[in-house]
Amino acid sequence: MRMNRPLPIIAAALVAFCLAAAPAFDQVKSYKELKYPELRPFEVPQPERTVLPNGMVLMLLEDHELPVIELFARVRGGARLEPSDKVGLGAIFGQTLRTGGTKTMTGDQIDDFLEARAATVETGVGDEFTEASLSCLVQDFPEVLKVFADVIRGPVFAEDKIKLAKNQVSTGISRRNDNPQQIMNREFEKLVYGSDSPYARVPEYASVEKISREDLLAFHKTYFQPNRIIIGVVGDFSAKDMAARIRATFGDWPKGPATKDPEAAYQATNKPGVYYIQKEDMTQSDIIMGHLGIRRDNPDYFAVEVLNEAFGGSFAARLFSNVRSRKGLAYSVRGAVASNYDYPGTFNTWMTTKTETTAAGIDALLSEIGDIVNKPPTEDEVRRAKESILNSFIFRFDSRGRILGQQVTYEYFNYPADFLARYRANIEKVTTAEVARVAKKYIHKDQLSILVVGPSKGQDRPLESFGKVSRLDITIPEPKGAAAPAASAESLVRGKSLFARVIEGLGGAAAIDSVKAIRTVSANTVKTAQGEMTIKVVSTLALPDRIRQELDTPMGMMVRVVSGAEGFMNTPMGPQPMPDSQRTDMGKAIRRLPIVMAQHRNDPDFKVQHAGQEEVEGTKVEALVISGGGEEVKILVDPSTGRILRQIYRGQSQAGPGEFVATFSDFRAVSGLTLPFKSQVTMNGEPMQSSVSEEIAVNPAVDATIFAKPAAESPAGAKDGQ
Repeated sequence: MRMNRPLPIIAAALVAFCLAAAPAFDQVKSYKELKYPELRPFEVPQPERTVLPNGMVLMLLEDHELPVIELFARVRGGARLEPSDKVGLGAIFGQTLRTGGTKTMTGDQIDDFLEARAATVETGVGDEFTEASLSCLVQDFPEVLKVFADVIRGPVFAEDKIKLAKNQVSTGISRRNDNPQQIMNREFEKLVYGSDSPYARVPEYASVEKISREDLLAFHKTYFQPNRIIIGVVGDFSAKDMAARIRATFGDWPKGPATKDPEAAYQATNKPGVYYIQKEDMTQSDIIMGHLGIRRDNPDYFAVEVLNEAFGGSFAARLFSNVRSRKGLAYSVRGAVASNYDYPGTFNTWMTTKTETTAAGIDALLSEIGDIVNKPPTEDEVRRAKESILNSFIFRFDSRGRILGQQVTYEYFNYPADFLARYRANIEKVTTAEVARVAKKYIHKDQLSILVVGPSKGQDRPLESFGKVSRLDITIPEPKGAAAPAASAESLVRGKSLFARVIEGLGGAAAIDSVKAIRTVSANTVKTAQGEMTIKVVSTLALPDRIRQELDTPMGMMVRVVSGAEGFMNTPMGPQPMPDSQRTDMGKAIRRLPIVMAQHRNDPDFKVQHAGQEEVEGTKVEALVISGGGEEVKILVDPSTGRILRQIYRGQSQAGPGEFVATFSDFRAVSGLTLPFKSQVTMNGEPMQSSVSEEIAVNPAVDATIFAKPAAESPAGAKDGQ
């Protein structure tokens, strides 16, 4: 709103304000002398709680600020209850509960219905519970509630949506070793809770593959019972009317059996020691150390909260001030005795530092852990920590929706309903002596599991200086394809004979063994979410294990290089290490090349077996299964020419793992070899990429420097404050 007050009046008001305020400013010589009024009492609005006859708990909180209603259902059934051999079931259930449709509407029809009303219905599964939510305008609530009820009461889990969800989970598996901090946190939880604990285990391709629609239906039948559900509603409504509507919607849902869920196990003590994960696509080290923490219903919880704030909770905390600011060792540093509602959190202290300061970083963290116990926070540190917590507390619960969410959480875990209301008062009561006591009680330097994730070279001091080092293997178990038939003496003899025909078809042993490098210029057409995209690719292969690809994309030039165990990318954003998953995939692609397979024909582990006859576009072919180096590929060979017409293998893409089929054509003579100039690739039966080679050069002059890393490589994660 525009104010049309005359300028002289405004000026006079400003002068009067400054004159009135001047004496107050003159009286204060330091910020420490400033006095603040006491914080007003924090009054938590209490939701109306009702228990329906079928056991469903209803918690309602009116909020008439906006014409919107938000509802969420908290269901007693989370990923920690999934079978140990079907890890990933919770993630797939959480997605397909909503996308898999119901008996009355498909998932796509639900999408259209909600989009037309700017409404949402979402579902997901965490470790402790499943949650389903809706958000919509007041006038649309009756219709949206019907759809929501249909989703949680009658899901059908359509097979196509299950397949999509499995692919997405599998994609996550294939990329889970790309992010160093995710690796650090995941493997640390295994050390603390135990690798078999539901709080630490992770899905694998094999466990995801086992999950069926029947498993999802069984999970729903077991855990989706009204007496296992808490429904919270906040928004612009009358509590009386809303209670009647919820009762009318869910009141006919029969009460389920009273059952006690099995306890999710975890190890009582962690595994102290020094652990290392080698990850070469890094220019830094991620370090974490710790052990079991506490539960939130621990009587010492509030004193621990103050301890955490003083130790590692803010820019003024010890870890940040000493390790990052004073010693300059950390890009990021944090630490706390963490807590969960019904199982212990972890005490963990972690940092990201340069590879060259790895040992110095460990020394610094160990020093701070020792000091927080032996030199506990001072009166001034405790005062600042309490002020920081109290001043930020209100922003954590600055809406009725957040408050209701917290109240439902307390209801779910059987905490006192006034736990939130008492939080601030309990923080204010914490004394310096209590902080010192809980530091000594819950932080144990002699029980630390110390984990380092980083490259193997460049550290300032060997990790062995901290004790015996255990190396952790984070290799992702490969997805299994269809099992090859058992090898017989006859199939091996036949396989060897046919592969000799392949050698001839490629150009003969002498020509094959003379190949040291190949350069290919091609036009690759790939499928993307936005449609087809054609990319010019210049690929230089230097055997046995170096490759450089220059991709001219619509977003600019991109370079990918693999040199043995190392890999990097150079994009319009600058140079960066290549994620391990991509480096591994490119290495496998090299070993699948017909020339490379043929060069390894005499390796001790190289095996070829005949696997019957098939057909490729009207041509009868012989199937050979080739294994070696822990990998397996199937090739379909035209026996009359020895040409490989098709190659079938398990691999990875951005869409996850799957079965790839590469079909080759347009064979031409190149420097004594016969090579295909065209190929088409499908993944799980869907077209993925086609390639047309414009030029193939055998044994061109190759400058070895093209495989070298750029001189100035930006360290990932080195941004200030990250």
